[in-house]
Amino acid sequence: MTDHPTLRVLVVAGAVGVALLAMPYLLAAYPLTILSHMLVMSIACLGLNVLYGTAGSLSLGHAMFFGVAAYAGAFLYRFSTVESLELYLLSGVICSTLLAAAIGFVCVRTTRIFFAILTLALSMMVYSLFINGAIFRLFGGLGWALYLLGGGAMFLPRLTILGAVFAPHAFAVALYYTIAAAFLATALILWRIGGSPFGQALRAIRENDTRAAFVGIPVWQYRWSAFVLSGFFVGLAGALYGLLARQITPEQLHWLFSGQLVFATVLGGTRHFLGPVLGALVFVWLDEVASRWVVGRYATFGALLIIVVFAFPRGIAGGLAALVGTVKKFRS
Repeated sequence: MTDHPTLRVLVVAGAVGVALLAMPYLLAAYPLTILSHMLVMSIACLGLNVLYGTAGSLSLGHAMFFGVAAYAGAFLYRFSTVESLELYLLSGVICSTLLAAAIGFVCVRTTRIFFAILTLALSMMVYSLFINGAIFRLFGGLGWALYLLGGGAMFLPRLTILGAVFAPHAFAVALYYTIAAAFLATALILWRIGGSPFGQALRAIRENDTRAAFVGIPVWQYRWSAFVLSGFFVGLAGALYGLLARQITPEQLHWLFSGQLVFATVLGGTRHFLGPVLGALVFVWLDEVASRWVVGRYATFGALLIIVVFAFPRGIAGGLAALVGTVKKFRS
């Protein structure tokens, strides 16, 4: 029998699904694109928070999974006859997951600041392979010519979705629905994982890994599993973003973008499940507001972020939870 918390979550997910379904009828093309960007960032932040908020391991290199997934799909399109969004996403997610498995195997044996530094160092090594064209050379002369043409950047056309070819506006709507479905699936899957014995074990490791090992939890194996799971969902977000932006650049692999993912996650609140989603929504929205100032855009963006941080010192989700608690206490 379905318990009440699960039923409530399903009701909320259904309501969110209906709202997302209606957005193309309520929003113009550009706001719909911004909403798509928010949902993609939400997927990435939820994926990152599996490792950071749940398992307690801060990664400064998750941009490599975000960017590698997009590049993998782009290479598949450029050097094969594949024009399917489904195969593009599949190839990207497979590559990001395999990379996460390899990188995680090395990193999870370290902890705290050493873990963060190691992920940062390895991600910059991956970044250098793209920025200097080494990855492009693997595809021979055509790959090197492609690198020289775009300086490491790659353009993606509109791919087919479920075998159908869409006109520009129809494609934007179809891609939005794909992103919305991926967001809902990610949220539900990670919510179930968070409430499972595996999720509880990760939280035990976060609080005290020595005690967790003492009671029989295989600490490094669980950390590695969390790392791979995190890389999978961040890679999914990266592949979706590549097609949303229609252009993939090495900057999507850079540690500064990793920092943006961490900041958005922390901004929302790492100890609340929906915190990363709220952080991603606010982060993208503030960036969009700041973009209206051509001169001083980043100063404006930074100032807005500082205001939000001071307004919600425990994260947006933490601040909202405290507000709800205060209201309930006042009513009682």
